[in-house]
Amino acid sequence: MICVSVANISFANLMSQISNFEMLELRLDLLNYSEKQYQEIFRTEKPIIVTYRYGEIDDTIRISELKNAILLGANYVDIEIDAKESFVSEMMNFAKENNCKTVLSFHDFNKTPTKKILNKIIEDAKKLKSDYVKVAAMANSKSDVARVLSLYENNENLLAFNMGKKGKISRLSSLFLGAEFTYAALSNENTTASGQFTYKELKELQEKI
Repeated sequence: MICVSVANISFANLMSQISNFEMLELRLDLLNYSEKQYQEIFRTEKPIIVTYRYGEIDDTIRISELKNAILLGANYVDIEIDAKESFVSEMMNFAKENNCKTVLSFHDFNKTPTKKILNKIIEDAKKLKSDYVKVAAMANSKSDVARVLSLYENNENLLAFNMGKKGKISRLSSLFLGAEFTYAALSNENTTASGQFTYKELKELQEKI
């Protein structure tokens, strides 16, 4: 399944395309919709992940926005594993209380850590009883890609791939190694990470294999 990451797009533009997609990730930090508009999105009954990446916004705002999205019907919530312990704990508990699946995510935008470090991240996420673990690391070489994809050998409920041009192929490969879904962009103008395919590109590649 291909999950389209939604950011920096008008509500009208999104709704004109939404029926074409299998699954959505709503980047709440990069969207400015009203509650009524979010309600309309959730009524489409598409599987939806919500996340609010940290930055200059206080955690209390992030928590409030994410909790509201879960109550509106989000199916998954993505929580950064390296966020404050109190943030992780509160969001994990709230999600489980409201039948929302959890994705504990790790991102390294500069490099791919050693396999030992990556395995430690996955084990830490499992200890917190996350439903899924997401690993996204920048690929600077072919060996970086091989290292991330090798994580599928001993792990289930894993969403692991590389970012960057050199890691692009891993976004497709992950679907054939055990990932339940992978991420794509709405268009080349609406990417949310380096090395993303558009939904159309990834769908066409998937169908050719």
